[in-house]
Amino acid sequence: MKSILFLPLVTLSLAAPLEERKCKPTCTSYVANYDDLPFNDGSANPINLYNNLNYTTFQVDAYDGFIPPTSFSNWAMAFGGSGNISVPKSDRKKTFELNSFSYACVSGVPQPECRISIWGFKAHGQVIKRDITFPRLDPGHPIEDFMMNRTTFNGQWKDLKSVGFSIARADNGGDMFGGLALDDLGYEIVERPCM
Repeated sequence: MKSILFLPLVTLSLAAPLEERKCKPTCTSYVANYDDLPFNDGSANPINLYNNLNYTTFQVDAYDGFIPPTSFSNWAMAFGGSGNISVPKSDRKKTFELNSFSYACVSGVPQPECRISIWGFKAHGQVIKRDITFPRLDPGHPIEDFMMNRTTFNGQWKDLKSVGFSIARADNGGDMFGGLALDDLGYEIVERPCM
């Protein structure tokens, strides 16, 4: 009788670690530099799905002699200044953690100081927000003075389903009439099999 009771207990104790491993989240790191995406001058170059994220209104754009990308030659550009990056809706078990990116507001010189608003939409409905600033660009500087800035994000920017961006003048909130450029977007895709 004792051996009959012992066997189910051993079986249960072995099954628990196996189930934990099966449900353990997996994490894949990416740095999206967009240099491996095609760019055709004079036509639309939508990004769509790239490195497991969907891009809405962002297009591939190439260096044109003004502000250089931080990677080789391409960056993601939201002409009009607003866009969205998200996990595909079909990937219900995936979220992402935003770590860093390089950025610039691009509307020519002179250009007023630019406020970039970033919203993070989490898997469980919470919305977080952060504003960053790109400095004003004044005439009279050599073109080499104009560069992208870089920012990092803390652990609050995890469990994201989507990140939205918009730009406005920092001085009065008015329109920028330009684009938002992103490069070297660092993030991790997290998949939770038992979600």
